[in-house]
Amino acid sequence: MINLTFLLYLFPGLIIGLTFHEAAHAYSALLLGDKTAYKMGRVSLDPLRHLSPLGTLALFFLGFGWGKPVLINVFNFERPRRDYLLSSLAGPGANLLICLAIWLMLRLPMPDQVKAFLVGTYLINGILAVLNLIPISPLDGSKIWPCIIPGMKIVNPSRFRMTGLIILLLLIFTGGIAMVLDPVLGFMLDALMDKSLVNTFYEVVKVKA
Repeated sequence: MINLTFLLYLFPGLIIGLTFHEAAHAYSALLLGDKTAYKMGRVSLDPLRHLSPLGTLALFFLGFGWGKPVLINVFNFERPRRDYLLSSLAGPGANLLICLAIWLMLRLPMPDQVKAFLVGTYLINGILAVLNLIPISPLDGSKIWPCIIPGMKIVNPSRFRMTGLIILLLLIFTGGIAMVLDPVLGFMLDALMDKSLVNTFYEVVKVKA
């Protein structure tokens, strides 16, 4: 059973991560010439515009969640392949910037509860960044890799969303996702360069190391 205290410390980080992730997709698409997401009100830092009820609920049962996909029309881009790649990378990029900002903030003195919240937000944003590089719809990797691999055709990932979700669930329950994320979490915890931060996080959220 998932530790409730653990989830409560991750939940704000997930809200922050998903909001900036989806807003980055929308804003970058607007800068590159596609106003589709802008017209739908997605160029915003209002979490309610980006959160998926199902994706948010999944956090409490699966330990991770997702936001509402940002609709992008590649035909509005001046250079569709390049601009679609940049707008797709913007989401994971936003999560990595949050990780960097928190890594710097954790150098400052603060209460243990604040440290635990920041470490949780740091970890969840790292997970969102890496998870979204997996080439399975609706994850960003399903848009990123076709833009990078020569000769690969760009397709609408929403056509495969349901199939992709089923594959993701199978990977979660068979341990496939854990095989990808466990090394990432290990690297991120090591990158904190302060074991006391990790110990504080485990103590506050009541999770055994």
